[in-house]
Amino acid sequence: MEGNVSILEDSSKSVAVSSSSPFLGSGWYRTDPYMLEVVFHRRLLRYACLTKDPEMADAFFLPYYTGIDALRFLYGSGASKPKERHGSELVKWLKQDAIAKKAWQKFDGRDHFLVMGRTAWDFDGSADGGWGTGILHIPEYESMTILLIEREPWSVNQHAIPYPTSFHPSSASELDGWIRKVRSVARPTLFTFVGSLRPELMKNGIREALIDQCSSSKNCQLLDCKRLRCSHNPQPIIETFLHSQFCLQPRGDTATRRSLFDSIISGCIPVLFHNDTAYSQYKWHLPAEAHQWSVYMYEEKIRGGARLEDALLQYTQETIDAMRNALIDMIPRTVYAGFSSEEEIHEDAVDVTVGEVLKIVSKKKRKWPTPPGSNSTDIH
Repeated sequence: MEGNVSILEDSSKSVAVSSSSPFLGSGWYRTDPYMLEVVFHRRLLRYACLTKDPEMADAFFLPYYTGIDALRFLYGSGASKPKERHGSELVKWLKQDAIAKKAWQKFDGRDHFLVMGRTAWDFDGSADGGWGTGILHIPEYESMTILLIEREPWSVNQHAIPYPTSFHPSSASELDGWIRKVRSVARPTLFTFVGSLRPELMKNGIREALIDQCSSSKNCQLLDCKRLRCSHNPQPIIETFLHSQFCLQPRGDTATRRSLFDSIISGCIPVLFHNDTAYSQYKWHLPAEAHQWSVYMYEEKIRGGARLEDALLQYTQETIDAMRNALIDMIPRTVYAGFSSEEEIHEDAVDVTVGEVLKIVSKKKRKWPTPPGSNSTDIH
């Protein structure tokens, strides 16, 4: 959509990924975790089953950079705060553009999908002035399939897809080279935590207890993100994860963290403390047999004084190796492939997502009166 150009120009965030890291090798960038909409759109432009003919399309992708546009609604104030409702311009276009209107009316938008590159919390909001832009409560958006980095688990039209990591392989050799590194690197550290204390945001969290346990253990490495700007510098994070057996993944500002996917692509077994950090979220991309690739410990046990290190020491090397192999198998489907190559190297996060969206659309259409001449499987 043309409006994305002005959205990007108005945004204070950089959407461009910078040069590859010499340490990590080719295919690595400094991808902003909230640039999912841009990453997904760029990758989808190379999707094999795109069509320019709306009559041939089985589903419609709306490339509206919702999360980037949300910044002016979430953080604007006074004269700078927009007077229109977030997402209203897209609704207006869907009703006024002749081609878009016809496509929308065919199934009342049930065959349309949209990526929102922030958590559902940022798009929720309510009439009483709660946090969020309120876009999710606009009827047209309730008809679509919404893809987010974190969903509301009770919502039937929301689906979580992976945070973009900084790894975007553009060839089979880049992907295979990275997997060889993950498989062969020495891991002298039992467990690690990458993050910082956030008492004002996580009053009922367990970060402080985990940091205390990590700091007091000779088998744990702590990477303090208060001193290091972790989100735009993948090298120290990935290097730390590569040399660790287990990675602690407590809740952050919300239930999910990009760090979960950093640990997966590094072969560092994630230790989770809340169901909504992964298990209730990324059902399309992560295996249902969670015990085969992760460790789960209730937050209440940590608050009660349970020693995490003692639990992790119970895992045999054979079990750890099997769990790491499961993580390695997950790498291709949890990363977003690079944009520089036409080579189809693997089924990446976009391929998995689009496949699942098409299943949802097909199921919706079976419950909806089918217009004549609609029997394709392409995306417009």
